Amino acid sequence: MSSSEDENDYESAEESVEEEEEEEESVEEEPVKKRKAKKFKDPNKPKRNMSAFFLFSQATRAQVKEENPDIAFGQIAKELSVMYKQLTDKEKKKWDKAAEKDKMRYLEQMKDYVPPPEPAGGRKKKKKDPNAPKRNMSAFFLYSNHIRSEVKEDNPQAKFGDIAKLISVKYKALSDKERVKWDAKAAADKERYQREMAEYNA
Repeated sequence: MSSSEDENDYESAEESVEEEEEEEESVEEEPVKKRKAKKFKDPNKPKRNMSAFFLFSQATRAQVKEENPDIAFGQIAKELSVMYKQLTDKEKKKWDKAAEKDKMRYLEQMKDYVPPPEPAGGRKKKKKDPNAPKRNMSAFFLYSNHIRSEVKEDNPQAKFGDIAKLISVKYKALSDKERVKWDAKAAADKERYQREMAEYNA
């Protein structure tokens, strides 16, 4: 295990605590965000080997928490990272050896491991019926479809994401009278969808 790999490990541990992206308001509003089906995990599969840094973290975490009872969870990772960077070469070699030993353990156990077949009855993607009624759209989505070509024409250099932002700004700037108009269109489209679904399921 190289020191560069260890640095990547503890740097990613720090970054994972700090990184949090804000998503821009999207033009294509989705009523429900699709979730990826959970991958089947075999509880009997050998535990993956850990790097020198993670072995050090595991052994030192309790000490850091004990010495700093009020420390925030994210700060523990930073503190461990600092402590690991300050280790002497002799101390680092100790953890490198432990990581190498753990890697050999993992590879040895994986030799005899035979993954079981995935259990039946897992989540299967429901096939979309082409004859099913088209889902109703929100006021914003209806307005977006209506104004998109005009926005693209006025801003030929704008990328897809930029067009989405421009439409969002325009929608927010609509007068109350205009908003009522699009809300009414959305309500009518919702009634259309419910009516068609009732007929479809009959």
